[in-house]
Amino acid sequence: MVSRRDVFIGSAAAAGLAACAAPSNASLNLNDKRALLSGFAVNTESWWTDEPFERRFVKAAEAGFTHAEFWFVGLFKRDAKALAAAIKPTAIKIAQIVANAPALGQAANRVQYLDAVKQAIDDAKILGTDIVTVTGHQNIDGVTRGDVLKAYRDNIAASAELWEAAQIYCAIEPFNPYDHPGHFIYGYADALDICASIKSPFIKLNWDLFHMQRHEGNLIANFEAGKEHVAYVQIADSPARGQPGTGEVDYANVLRKLRETYTGPIGLEFWAKDKDYDQAVADMVELAQRL
Repeated sequence: MVSRRDVFIGSAAAAGLAACAAPSNASLNLNDKRALLSGFAVNTESWWTDEPFERRFVKAAEAGFTHAEFWFVGLFKRDAKALAAAIKPTAIKIAQIVANAPALGQAANRVQYLDAVKQAIDDAKILGTDIVTVTGHQNIDGVTRGDVLKAYRDNIAASAELWEAAQIYCAIEPFNPYDHPGHFIYGYADALDICASIKSPFIKLNWDLFHMQRHEGNLIANFEAGKEHVAYVQIADSPARGQPGTGEVDYANVLRKLRETYTGPIGLEFWAKDKDYDQAVADMVELAQRL
């Protein structure tokens, strides 16, 4: 994807002038919004949650989004072919899905995991995406941290040939301990070590900036340290996981830096404040105008 990042002159005065020059949300037509929102993938698990799932892709297209992401296929008893057929009329492209991974801190779950990978690859091909997020790093009672990390690394490594043959990225997603207690991969360091040790071009990271902020902050410097291993990026403001502008992160500043190297869709895995989706769309358009 071609980056839409403009040259930014780093002064408050220049930023203020750019904001004044940008057209207001009210004056933008749908094509304008599509151009601005084309760098984002709306998460249809967390947006328009009162609507039937397939209807959320229609809502996404009506709002101006061109990409979407969602979680599970099989685990949520969805049929990939039927879902692809329902999405097709909206012209929405799927940026990433999530694999139904078992607890990968246990070596004994290897066969179950490889079966899940094969299914996720099949689903990804049907849905037209080349990124599948993998978690599976829940704690195992009675097993040391060192042992679960080794088992996790070995299980992911065992799947590398499958991902490589399919030309689909496995994107390991670290969590944060406040919203997802009971896991053993938090922040970027351990996940980065896993990717670096496996050395597969298709074993990468889902760099969720919400989790990174909640766990350790230092968003720009840490991303710079791991950028070569990033397959996908997600955002939400911290700490309440609403849209950018509702919390503490200066996402305009952060995303300008990320866009120097990451040009793929950025997943909007957040819950709109007060379930006001029109406002969330307006806030994302405003953020896009600042990039």
